[in-house]
Amino acid sequence: MLLAIIFIFLGLGCGLWYLLGDQKLRFDLLLASIWLIAIGVAQLHLSPLERPWSLSFWLLLLSFSLVFGVAYNLGAKIWNKRLKNKEISIYLGSYFLFILIFLTLLALVANVYIFWRFGTLPLLSTIPDKMRFIINKEVFGPIEYAALLPRIYIPLSFLYLIINKSVKKLHLRLIIANIVLGLIFLLFYASRLTIVITILLCYFGYLAIKIKEISVKRILTASFIAVSTILLVSIAIPAMRQFITYRDYQYAGEYNPFAYISTISQVNLPPALQFLTPLYLIPTFNLQALMRVTQFYGGATFYGAYSLSVFNSLLEIARLPQLSAVIEWDKVFVPWWNTATFIFGYFVDFGWIGTWLAAALWGLGLAFIYVWNNKRPSLLTAFVLSYFSFVSIMTIYTNYFGREELYLDLALIFLISILLRPKQKNLTSAS
Repeated sequence: MLLAIIFIFLGLGCGLWYLLGDQKLRFDLLLASIWLIAIGVAQLHLSPLERPWSLSFWLLLLSFSLVFGVAYNLGAKIWNKRLKNKEISIYLGSYFLFILIFLTLLALVANVYIFWRFGTLPLLSTIPDKMRFIINKEVFGPIEYAALLPRIYIPLSFLYLIINKSVKKLHLRLIIANIVLGLIFLLFYASRLTIVITILLCYFGYLAIKIKEISVKRILTASFIAVSTILLVSIAIPAMRQFITYRDYQYAGEYNPFAYISTISQVNLPPALQFLTPLYLIPTFNLQALMRVTQFYGGATFYGAYSLSVFNSLLEIARLPQLSAVIEWDKVFVPWWNTATFIFGYFVDFGWIGTWLAAALWGLGLAFIYVWNNKRPSLLTAFVLSYFSFVSIMTIYTNYFGREELYLDLALIFLISILLRPKQKNLTSAS
């Protein structure tokens, strides 16, 4: 319990430093906050499925942190010297609004097609979890991606509103309709991740653009709202899916949507507190799974096949052999848990060396994004910073580089930035 308290308070301290320090929104402080809190929660050991952490696992986490910290701070010095200050106007006019409406129409058409093909959507079906997997397997990738475009255009709509101080009534109504329709689309899929990414992109985008202008009170208020909403979503979405799936098998007054997950995870919480089980499992079971992976595989096993398998769909289109790396989760930990933090893929591919190399590249890359946004603030840099802030938070859960949508999302925002470039105006240039 003492270790849990120490790590959680250290994590909260790093979080406040991230928001209120002289150099705000530093990625190293964001990651330190998330991981320290996660490690603290994992020290509570509320489930007998958890084993005590081994010394080698503590050393793995420590070495990853040290390599990342050195690379990040070294990278920040390098990029500060190489990148010159260049302020770019991020005023967004009606041209940007047309892009948002176009993306909304794409999402509408894609969702209508999916509904027409299956006669339902996950939230409307009696098996929302299974329905999401069916859609993912049966629907052509770009169509499913288009159906979930609100993940991107809702934050863009939000940025439009905070950047433009005066918005025409017609434009305001269109944007609000845009946001509401997008939220409905996302809710139909009953997915925590799609809601969380939308909230976080709005939150971090707001900070990236307004951090130098807003008061400490506003920063803390925005942070409280964002964190509270994410916690609520993380609890409510699984409960809603469980209720829809099992409501016909429950008697009135006896239903507990968290009983199933609490039972299979063996998390020892009183019934009144079982709603906290999903929040406990995310950091704890991911770190536990990572430790089990290091023990089961021992070191380099797949030599890049696991990390690069994200591009299998491209290899299939090109009619080239696909990369195969099967993880035996039933032997590693528990068969129903198949994520193990950002570090997992690099360890099973290249062992300790892969972990250190990933930490170094991750540190250099995040340092570049941070300095880039500070030196050359624009819609593009603000969105990229907010996107990788989300990816950084996800590191305690999974490696988002292993998901195709990361590359599609970044390609989309770069395309939008290119389309808007003639509309933006270089204001100042200083070294």
